[in-house]
Amino acid sequence: MNNRSSVYAAAEAICREHAKSFYFASHFLTEHKKRHACAVYAFCRLLDDTVDQSDSGEQQKQRLEMFEDLLDRCYDGKLDHDSTPNGFALQAFSMTVRECRIPRRLFHELVEGCRMDLTIRRYPDWKSLERYCYHVAGVVGLIMCYVFDLSESLAHQQAVGMGNAMQLTNILRDVGEDADRGRIYLPQDEMKQFGVQESDILSKNPTPAFKALIRFQIDRARQLYRQASRGLCELPGDGSRQTACVMASVYSGILHAIEKQDYDVFSQRAHLGLIDKLKRLGPAMRLSRLEYADGLPDVF
Repeated sequence: MNNRSSVYAAAEAICREHAKSFYFASHFLTEHKKRHACAVYAFCRLLDDTVDQSDSGEQQKQRLEMFEDLLDRCYDGKLDHDSTPNGFALQAFSMTVRECRIPRRLFHELVEGCRMDLTIRRYPDWKSLERYCYHVAGVVGLIMCYVFDLSESLAHQQAVGMGNAMQLTNILRDVGEDADRGRIYLPQDEMKQFGVQESDILSKNPTPAFKALIRFQIDRARQLYRQASRGLCELPGDGSRQTACVMASVYSGILHAIEKQDYDVFSQRAHLGLIDKLKRLGPAMRLSRLEYADGLPDVF
């Protein structure tokens, strides 16, 4: 086994490069929890990288199966010696899942979310899309409960809701990029309800009907954030609560960015720069001081 600091540094480097919003928020964590959180996020990134868009569908399925085998070896402490940065990050992940006692099934559910991306390109309704959101993001909320030492069962449900809210935010931000891949994640029945045609999305035409649909989805995302935010009250005050609140505040800020673009998610990718993220810290800190019976501050 390589030096503990070296392997966790490799995981942190991956987060710094590829999970910028999380890395920004992670500075509130204790060093111990930050290491574990970075190991989890690094694993999630490596999982995403496993499915190369240039591969055939069958090749992608095989790569996912190989990655699931790698996941099991991480849990069983049977990793091959690999001194590359990715190899070090996987060693960090292997130590984290055992020390934090994160159930193995949660990561297999995450892999299942990647498998859904290989086979499903349309979702008939919100219920089916919500299931997808769970597998690619809600389950990450559950995983982080173990990193943050959160045991309250209702708060676990709210952590799933927070993950789902963030994934819906991702979906709204990335409508144009997904269209380039022939994917439309917006619920088909709601597209029909608003009079949005698939051709509008695939041709990247922000019609008034499309903008109304995006406005409706933003309202749904904000409701998910609000419902889930009560679970933040149960997080330890050692930086865990502050980190989760910053993540929620920064991610929900993407919804404001979409609104500033007049709901046109095709012309440019909605995002928050460093200054925008710093502006979201004040609302995040108000949220971190929330007591369960308090009224919700204006964050989302």
